[in-house]
Amino acid sequence: MAERRPIRVLPENVANQIAAGEVVERPASVVKELVENALDAGATRIEITVEGGGAKGIEVADNGCGMDREDALASLERQATSKIATADDITRIATFGFRGEAIPSIASVSRFALLTRPRGQDAATSLTVVGGAVEWVGEAARPLGTTVSVRDLFFNVPARRKFLRAAATELNRIRQTLTAIALANPAIAFRLRADARDLFALPAGDTVADRVRTLLGEALADALLPIHHTEGDITLSGFLSKPDFTGAGAPEQYVFVNRRPATAAQIQYALREAWPIRDRRPSVILFIDLPPEEVDVNVHPAKREVRFRHGDRVIRAVQAAVTLALDARVTPAPEPHAAPPVAPPPRDIRPTAVPEAATVPPLSPIAPLPTPQMPRPRQGDLPCPRPATVAPYPVLRDPPVVTPPPTDPATPATPPAPQPEAQTLPAGETLPWRWLRVADILEPGYWLVVTDRGYVTVDAKAAIERIFYERLAASAGTVPTQPLLIPETLRLPHADAARVTRFLPELTAAGFGVSALDHDTFLIDALPIALAELPPKETLALLAAELDQPGPKKGLDAWRREVVARAAAQAAGRAFRITSKEAVATLMAQLARCAMPYATPRGRPVMILTTYHELDRRFRRT
Repeated sequence: MAERRPIRVLPENVANQIAAGEVVERPASVVKELVENALDAGATRIEITVEGGGAKGIEVADNGCGMDREDALASLERQATSKIATADDITRIATFGFRGEAIPSIASVSRFALLTRPRGQDAATSLTVVGGAVEWVGEAARPLGTTVSVRDLFFNVPARRKFLRAAATELNRIRQTLTAIALANPAIAFRLRADARDLFALPAGDTVADRVRTLLGEALADALLPIHHTEGDITLSGFLSKPDFTGAGAPEQYVFVNRRPATAAQIQYALREAWPIRDRRPSVILFIDLPPEEVDVNVHPAKREVRFRHGDRVIRAVQAAVTLALDARVTPAPEPHAAPPVAPPPRDIRPTAVPEAATVPPLSPIAPLPTPQMPRPRQGDLPCPRPATVAPYPVLRDPPVVTPPPTDPATPATPPAPQPEAQTLPAGETLPWRWLRVADILEPGYWLVVTDRGYVTVDAKAAIERIFYERLAASAGTVPTQPLLIPETLRLPHADAARVTRFLPELTAAGFGVSALDHDTFLIDALPIALAELPPKETLALLAAELDQPGPKKGLDAWRREVVARAAAQAAGRAFRITSKEAVATLMAQLARCAMPYATPRGRPVMILTTYHELDRRFRRT
């Protein structure tokens, strides 16, 4: 039997450290709690300074209402708060920090300092706390507002400190936390400074659209649809990505309930059910406002989740808002007997048409995909001559009519005779068939190809990835570039910008003309010629999200070149849309010359072959 142990009340410092585990998970949790307190204090300007990813130091300064000496000391006590007074207040929470646990929890696991001055007092109150014990209280000078300093987080709880990630990872979590808060409070000025450099400085008076463009990038901002819907006492607003926007990496999803970053199972369900594409989630910045008594924000220690009193109403409202936003982008039908309007081309990060292609160019590190049907500037039209390293684009003509070779008598199944448009593959190719004919282009993104061995279903994105990867990987370090007629600038989210900055030498070696203008903004003046038909800004945005890969498994330089080639291939696969059978035939011939045509660089299948023998077996002909 287990030994009986007496029940005892824990010491206050131990209880505070346990409570800190619920509220203070990592440096980003500290930033969230302190910034929300500043917002509740009516601040219009909040400055955050971070050292060592937040583990070494965090400082949050605001121009809010401040506290007097008595309130400053009371804030260190557990369950001390100015936000609620009775149990009934919990049912109608309209503030951020209301549980009264953040300050004492943070102070119990750090070296904590508070400097605060309210209106009407000449001196500020200054106090320091180490590991939960007050060490000094006095007066100091400070303008109206509060500054909280947190140093050496978890210094007295080494078991918690060792679970913190690298400084860059923790800083990225802080950036994500502040991004959500800044999106919900565009009227407030925010400044984030990390390790003596500014990461962003957001002015007061922005709109949500301004904040999206600054914090989440131009590519996403240009692909958003507005959301405006009211259903009873529920109001929804924000933005939703267009269905044809592929984005870079995981979709950005920010949901706010009464301006509080939070979510609930009903919201995710409603978004999933209303979104028309099953295999891809939308990017969404969604604000849901409803009476405080209709939502319980006290069901999660870190206040990340909420519970609705009438969840079915929220589901219906979210679904209606998404449906209306998507329907609003559809051009209305013209009036009877009226000339139909000329619709502008859809705004899409992918080329909407690929030219009629025919002659199969040899697979080489610089061979481009079939070029879109758009006028290209001649060399004499450019303001300066192109570099001599740029190879000319092949002339694409109608495919020749090729008679397939006779069928091998030893073949057990007799393949059908090819149609006149079938093309013969030269000897020595990797693919195990001698001729092919493109039967159809299927949605969403598959090609159906008939061969002498059976029919092949090809994943278009995967095929283009493989082709581009082998071109770029084979030519790493010697890639000819295509200068842009007009250089473009692109502002990236901080995490993506950090990845691009880290890989700038490898991007240059791979043929990208990219230079940093500041921490988050880049100038693009050239692309590898193999990617010359891709939109430059969208290509770099897609590429940035793919550069964060584990490794290396081989030499560092080789690993980085491979990461860039693999990421560029992913960007090409996501951006190109092939719409003609001739272009597919050209790409199938190029795929045949790849060393490994059956899988993407990350191991995803490119094609599935169903042989005639398998068809005979399934239809019981044999």
